[in-house]
Amino acid sequence: MLYISPPFGNYLRYKDAVSIRGTFTWQRRSGLIYHTLRSFRPVRGGWINQIGFRNPGIRSITTFNPHCIYSISVIEPGEWLLLYSHIPDYVNLELNLSCPNINKDGSPPPGISLSMLEKFLTKFPNLIVKTRPEPWTGIEDMIRIGLKTVHMSNTITAKKGGISGSQLKKINLPLIEKAREMDITIIAGGGIYTREDVMDYRNAGADDFSISTAWMTKPWNVKEIYNEATANRYY
Repeated sequence: MLYISPPFGNYLRYKDAVSIRGTFTWQRRSGLIYHTLRSFRPVRGGWINQIGFRNPGIRSITTFNPHCIYSISVIEPGEWLLLYSHIPDYVNLELNLSCPNINKDGSPPPGISLSMLEKFLTKFPNLIVKTRPEPWTGIEDMIRIGLKTVHMSNTITAKKGGISGSQLKKINLPLIEKAREMDITIIAGGGIYTREDVMDYRNAGADDFSISTAWMTKPWNVKEIYNEATANRYY
């Protein structure tokens, strides 16, 4: 399976691929254009950004598309309960627990308690959790209470935002090899710019794949990435 991650998942639809929309928060966070122009820059082998969940807020959505996945996160810990209560149970969700530099002090979004995660898993059994590119502290407990799908992983924390691309892929590969020992579905994302990147992730143990900045880095390769990622979709 191929997933189209934000921001491109907000706009693009492909047959045999799933678009991830978002990331949405409880409150509206203005300044998308400003923060994109201010922070989105090429770095060695990828991109850096500090967009910081700029979005119209989850309550701006009047009708959820059951064929998409909605990425959600919080600015304050209490907003997990607000999101849980507001979103209908038929919606496909990804919890983004890992975006760096979301707050003014440079810290990531608040984590989620196991009791709150368990509520989400009961209401949304196909829930995806998107992790940080670091060892699996706490993930084993999430799997123990029912988490079945992990998206590895979000951007690397840097001084001026989060870094994606080949630097992230180098970190992800050994993490995915270790995660393969667990009974979960692994979505690999980060630095997928060619079909060989898909093959590398598959060889490391990934089940599915996500792309985003490929449309900015090597858009002419998207077709071969799509073909490789979806090659075994019927088996």
